[in-house]
Amino acid sequence: TKNNLTFTVSQSGTIAAGTPAPAEPTLPESDWITIGTQRWARKNLNVGTRINGNQEQTNNGGANVVEKYCYNDDEANCTLNDNGGLYRWNEAMNYSTTEGAQGICPAGSHVPTDVEWTTLETYLGPTNIGTQLLPGGSSGLIIPLGGIGNSGSFGGLSLSAYLWSSSEFNTSALGRYLQSSSGSVGNYNYDKAYGFSIRCLGN
Repeated sequence: TKNNLTFTVSQSGTIAAGTPAPAEPTLPESDWITIGTQRWARKNLNVGTRINGNQEQTNNGGANVVEKYCYNDDEANCTLNDNGGLYRWNEAMNYSTTEGAQGICPAGSHVPTDVEWTTLETYLGPTNIGTQLLPGGSSGLIIPLGGIGNSGSFGGLSLSAYLWSSSEFNTSALGRYLQSSSGSVGNYNYDKAYGFSIRCLGN
């Protein structure tokens, strides 16, 4: 679709005798862009059922139910400018703590590690990395300013972008921070309960 990631689905395996099991969705080739040696999704991830920001994203076990926040609890903000959903770290990782795990990314991709984010920054660097990644930038990998979610509150829409890595730092997780007023990219550790955007990286 125009504003959401488009998935193609094939079938493999079985659930019960003679019953095909749907494979995990994958992104078509047109939804990827190669930057240096890396293959990034062109858009932020926007999958799952929207819940209100004051609700907990929970582990649904084998049900494979993904829950997302949309800015100001408005589904339209998840599609606006391809902002995508906002996910707590545990939800983004599909409740894995393995660095580089697939998480809720489509098959053939994963939640990028801190080192993989650094690889992108090194390729685009040494200066004005954020400017290259923001809307109107020259990198081809555009990161919209989708803001942040925090326990029912939201902030920073059209001003800032926060994206998770799959790398932990003590009890926190490492992420990236971009803002419209700066040409740099921040690398900080954040509380896992924040709602951040996800940009998947090809395996």
